[in-house]
Amino acid sequence: MAQSPARSSASSDEPSNADPPMPASAAVVQTVNIRSHVPILLDLLDSNYSQWRCLFNSVLGKFGLDDHVRFPAPMIQRTAEWRQIDSALVNWIYTTISKPVFTLVHKPRITAFSLWSDVESHFRDNKLEHAVLLEAEFRAVQQGDLSIQDYCTKLKRLADQLRDVGHPVSEPSQVLNLLRGLSPRYRHVKPVIKSKSPPHTFRSAMSYLLLEEASDDHDAKTQASHALYAGRGDSSAPTTSSGGSNDSDPRSGSGGGSNRSKRNARQRSKGSNSGSGGTPPAGGRSSAAAPSQRPPAGWPSGYNPWTGLVQA
Repeated sequence: MAQSPARSSASSDEPSNADPPMPASAAVVQTVNIRSHVPILLDLLDSNYSQWRCLFNSVLGKFGLDDHVRFPAPMIQRTAEWRQIDSALVNWIYTTISKPVFTLVHKPRITAFSLWSDVESHFRDNKLEHAVLLEAEFRAVQQGDLSIQDYCTKLKRLADQLRDVGHPVSEPSQVLNLLRGLSPRYRHVKPVIKSKSPPHTFRSAMSYLLLEEASDDHDAKTQASHALYAGRGDSSAPTTSSGGSNDSDPRSGSGGGSNRSKRNARQRSKGSNSGSGGTPPAGGRSSAAAPSQRPPAGWPSGYNPWTGLVQA
C-alpha cells in the first residue's frame, strides 16, 4: 500500500532507527574540543537549558553517540572502547556546565547516560510549576526601551522554555503576544500585521518590525540633519554694525571718543573767541560783545575778525 505524503514526509524528517550512524572511534572522540561545538555554559540563572541541549544533541548526532545518553548499555557491551568513549562524553558534559550545576550533578564513576538523565531531571522536574511561572512571565513582557531584536529574543527564549517543560506556545499566540507588548510608537503596525493573510509567523512578524525600526531610525537621522542645517543658516545672518546705535552711547569706544572730540573742539573755539589775555580789542569794545557780531559774507568760514585768527 502506498504511503501517504504526510506520513512519508514525517518519516523522512525523523532519524531512522534501522540504520543508526556509525559511532566515532575513541581516538577521534578524545581529540574533540567540545567548547568549540558547545560555546555556552549550562547555568541555572541563565535558563539556557534549551540552547545547551540543542547544541549538545547536534554534537552527539555528528559523532554518532546518541545511544550513550539515551539508553543504558548492558554490561556485555561495555568494552574498553565503549568505556573510553563514555568517559569522554562525561567529560564533555562536565566541561559545558557551570560550577553550581556541576555541584548538583557530580558523582564519581558515573556514566554518560546517568549524568545526562540527572541534568535533564534537574532542569525539567516540576514541569507544571515551571510552566506557570514561565507563562506568567511570557504574558507580561513589555518592549519598553528594548530594541525590536532584544524584545523578540526575550519572547523567543521564554517560548522555548515553555516548550521544554511540555507547554508549547502556538505560533498565532506568539504573534499576538508580540503585538500586545509592543511600544506605543508601533501602534500603526499592529493592524497591518493582524490583517495579513496568510497570518504572520513569529519570525516574519519580527522581520517586518525590524524593517519598521530601521525606517524610523533613518527618518530620525534625516530630521536631525535638517535641523542642524537650519540652525547653521540662522547663525550666518548679518549682524548689526557696531557703528550704529553705539555712536550716541558715551560708554562705547568709538562713539564716545567722537563725542568727546566734538566737545573739546567747541570748548577750544569758545576759549579762543573770548581772548587769551582779557584785553579789549581795538575800538574800545569788550570781548564779551564779540560773539554777537556776525562777520561779513565775504570772509572765510571760521575767520574771527576781532582776533584776526582763522579758527579750524
